[in-house]
Amino acid sequence: MELFFKDFNIWLQGMLFVLAIYHIGAYVFTKDKSFSLYAIYLLLVLIYLIPKSQSQTAIYLTEHYSGFFNSINWIIPFWLWLFYTWFSIVFLNIEEKSKTLSKISYTWIISVAIISTIFFFVDILFFGEQYLKILFLVIYTPLSFIYIAYFLINIFKYKDPLNVFYFLGFFAYLTFALIALYFSLKKQETVFNYMFPIDFFMIGVFLEAVILSIGLGYKYHIYRIERDNVHLKLIKELQRNDTLKDQLNEQLSERVAITSIELQNLSKQAELHKIEQLKTHYKNEINELKLSSLLSQMNPHFIFNALNSIKLYIINNQPKKAARYLNKFSKLIRRILEASKSKNVSLDEELETMELYMSIENIRFSNEIDFKIQVDDSVDVETVKIPPLLIQPFLENAIWEGLSSKKDKKKIVLTAQQKGVDFVEITIEDNGISREVAAKINAEKYILRENSSLELTKNRLQNFTKDFKNNYSLTFKDVIDENKNVKGTKVSLELPLF
Repeated sequence: MELFFKDFNIWLQGMLFVLAIYHIGAYVFTKDKSFSLYAIYLLLVLIYLIPKSQSQTAIYLTEHYSGFFNSINWIIPFWLWLFYTWFSIVFLNIEEKSKTLSKISYTWIISVAIISTIFFFVDILFFGEQYLKILFLVIYTPLSFIYIAYFLINIFKYKDPLNVFYFLGFFAYLTFALIALYFSLKKQETVFNYMFPIDFFMIGVFLEAVILSIGLGYKYHIYRIERDNVHLKLIKELQRNDTLKDQLNEQLSERVAITSIELQNLSKQAELHKIEQLKTHYKNEINELKLSSLLSQMNPHFIFNALNSIKLYIINNQPKKAARYLNKFSKLIRRILEASKSKNVSLDEELETMELYMSIENIRFSNEIDFKIQVDDSVDVETVKIPPLLIQPFLENAIWEGLSSKKDKKKIVLTAQQKGVDFVEITIEDNGISREVAAKINAEKYILRENSSLELTKNRLQNFTKDFKNNYSLTFKDVIDENKNVKGTKVSLELPLF
């Protein structure tokens, strides 16, 4: 029986090594970080088991590198649990489920990694490796159980099929690890006269590895289904958007043709002043039609980059994020197409559209831009009307002129407030580089940016306010701090209410 368990131990280590190689290969193929983290965990387990194994290779390594294995004997368990914890976060998608649990878990990993590593080197250099074992057993192990209990209680709240694999694997590992630790602390070299304490630990690790390997396979299976669904949904949404765009362009072409015929008929009338008035009217209408056509074809670079960003989520094994942003992108495209049919929209609708626009643009900045919308209580966002997509060019300018070259924290604040009884003021303030510096950077890069969007916006504002008692006001200015340094740009737009 003793010979059987000796061979069994060697076989277990071989299987663990095969599983580690399998997970490395799976990571290369899928790019799923959970595979690589689990592979590192298994390799650390194998290193930990080498001096405790009875194989010829292990005996040879232990005899020739005994100092090394004695030194790392108690630091390896720290790293085992840290990589296992890290794997748990990624495997169970904790970052998407609970930001609080994710933050606490990463804080725990970083803190333990730093403290244990520093303590490890101090113990070797000054105390002859006497206290690391005490740190692990007396301090780290009780705290680990508290953290584990907190972690398990929290993930139990979420109904996820992966939880079943995780709980089964974890408790298999924990049960046999505690049995091994119990007999090891009792200094009982053998159990039942033929099993060593380490044998229990190896059985637990193997059972957990098999269960979690199945769980990882199941996770990848789910990912492939979600990825295929996202692809199909993306294709359907793009087809739907193309259909809407074609329909809109066809309607616009018909309206332009009808308008041209009416102008030709009117040119035959004798009253020249009436002709001029009607020409002006139809000229404005044609301009509106051209504008509608322009709005129906959103910046192709934005669409291309947005789809590429969503595609990257799919490639990086994040189908849920891809689906979420795809829904936002589709909603934004529909908003744009609908806006092209309207001369004005409510401020509330415009702010919702800008929220969607910024969430899509922010993908390329890894969500580093802190975008906030602040509306004063005095503003009735349902009744205030503005031209559709009026604010978008200013936000785009703030991103690419002010923030794209900024290295540290990026911020944009969009505010709306009442200005007296006749106006509503909309401001877009960023903390990017100054306009002067941005112009210099663009000049050095030989970038010639046209002001067509700004000119078009001014034309739209003039056309929008032509029947109002008051005119609009648009100003650009640098934001200056207390040291008279430029810390951003502020765009102020005052729109008349009547």
